[in-house]
Amino acid sequence: MFPSWTVIGLLLTDVFLLTLAGIAWRFRTKPGAKLFGLLQILSAVWVGVTVLGLSQSPGSTRLRLWGVGTGLSLLVVVFWFGFILDYTGRNQWLSSWSFGLASLPLVSGAALYFVAPAASPIVDQVTQTTTPTGTVVEATIGPIGLVLAAYVYLVFLVGLGLVAKTVIEGSNLFVGQALAFGLGSMVTTVASFLVILEIPSAGYPLTQVGLGVQAVLWGYAVFGQQFLRVVPAVATIGERAVFDDLDNGVLVVEDDTTITRANPQARAYLGDDDLVGQSADLLLERMGVSALADLPTRFQHRGRTYQATASPITNWRGESVGHALAIQDVTPLVRRQQRLQVLNRILRHNVRNNMTVSLGIAERCQHHDDTDVASMGETLAERSRDMTTICEKAVEIDRTLNDPGPTQRVDLDTLVEDVVSPLAEQHSEATVRTAIEPETVETNAQVLSLVLREAVENALEHAGTAPEVTVAASRADGELDLIVRDDGPGIPRSEVEPIIAGEETALDHASSLGLWLVSWGTQSLGSEVDIDATRTGSEVTVSIPTGENRQETPDSGAITSNQSDVGT
Repeated sequence: MFPSWTVIGLLLTDVFLLTLAGIAWRFRTKPGAKLFGLLQILSAVWVGVTVLGLSQSPGSTRLRLWGVGTGLSLLVVVFWFGFILDYTGRNQWLSSWSFGLASLPLVSGAALYFVAPAASPIVDQVTQTTTPTGTVVEATIGPIGLVLAAYVYLVFLVGLGLVAKTVIEGSNLFVGQALAFGLGSMVTTVASFLVILEIPSAGYPLTQVGLGVQAVLWGYAVFGQQFLRVVPAVATIGERAVFDDLDNGVLVVEDDTTITRANPQARAYLGDDDLVGQSADLLLERMGVSALADLPTRFQHRGRTYQATASPITNWRGESVGHALAIQDVTPLVRRQQRLQVLNRILRHNVRNNMTVSLGIAERCQHHDDTDVASMGETLAERSRDMTTICEKAVEIDRTLNDPGPTQRVDLDTLVEDVVSPLAEQHSEATVRTAIEPETVETNAQVLSLVLREAVENALEHAGTAPEVTVAASRADGELDLIVRDDGPGIPRSEVEPIIAGEETALDHASSLGLWLVSWGTQSLGSEVDIDATRTGSEVTVSIPTGENRQETPDSGAITSNQSDVGT
């Protein structure tokens, strides 16, 4: 006898399900792939048992196969939910007691169907009927069966909700996959509901037929949407790993100040493993503030200093739902700042004052009758002046860059003239020209003046006995280029390269510190410096973002160099 079209469709469904299982095995290292493959195999077994049952005559064997098939359908739901958890990056739930508890009703129901398919708590009445499709079993659901059916639909709703949540919070990359999984699952869910309503007829295996449609849609996810190659679980697991492995402590605080999540570093910093569930008010009190709005702040705990900041967390509608509280151990930074403050005071007062005394003694030695003493006095005076200049530059760096002040509108030509004119007077042997068109720019005038003065001073120092220096300006792509040109051999490479690399180096004279000042100043302005030097001259270009294009850049390589064997 030729099998019915339903049986043929079910056999094709089995082939497709096993094909998907084989593909899943190839990608078994991907999150969700193993459970996806096991789900397809279990579904294929369920469909195979259904086909075998349809071929049987009415009797105990047919009833037993129906019980096995129905039990397998409940286990399919368990594996489906496990796959959804793994697929969405919630694989930690699979090994928790909560997943076992959620699966217990379905596993227990499956066991009952396996052992006693016609037991009265599950079904009230069972009838076997021979139809053109085969021998079907009509069952009137009992009390436990109704509870199981309702629970199955609840599990499907939760699973589909997790998929939707993952896509909404993630990337559009997974929308196609999510739609395929969602529609496929809905097909089998609706089909199972129609079976309860005895549509199209009592006992017809519509749910198993729906598995065929589901397999096609899931095949589209595999072949058309890169499922098993790219899954949202990787992003979810990565975000969780980043959160847990951050060097800073992070807490998630609800709007009602309840702490709902804390990473290991936060628990270590605060010495409390039970932060989750506590009120953040107690924590804020320890920090010395009364509300999250009072942050950022620094506080002491167990002899260390911490910086606490808060950032709002909003939902997809832009509404506040809580805050992320970040805690950073700034003890090394605070101690370093204290050391620098002490050293700065020493440099500002003690060293500079002592150099003034040394310079006075050296100048007296220069007028000594003994030529050797006079020569040593001249050398000492020169070194004392260099050291005094370094001290003055260090003080100026500290004063200007630590408190640069706000940006403002400045007349560029006036700023350049105010910087260049005193330098030209100090170097009467030099020819200093400016080529600046009158224009107004928004920048930090104090820092820009400092950077420009150092660039011009370096040009005057390295450009020979009668240097020619030109200061020009040009605009391009929202940036202002200030260009300092000279006709000398250029700044020695030995002074430029350490600053390009961002490495500390010995300061043999004030120009080295001046280059550091240029580097730090341009970073503060959000700009870059390019040094282009050949044997016929050098060119220092300071590219300054203006207005809305300005932002401070912490990059240590603010200076770049194009040198051709100069200054060696």
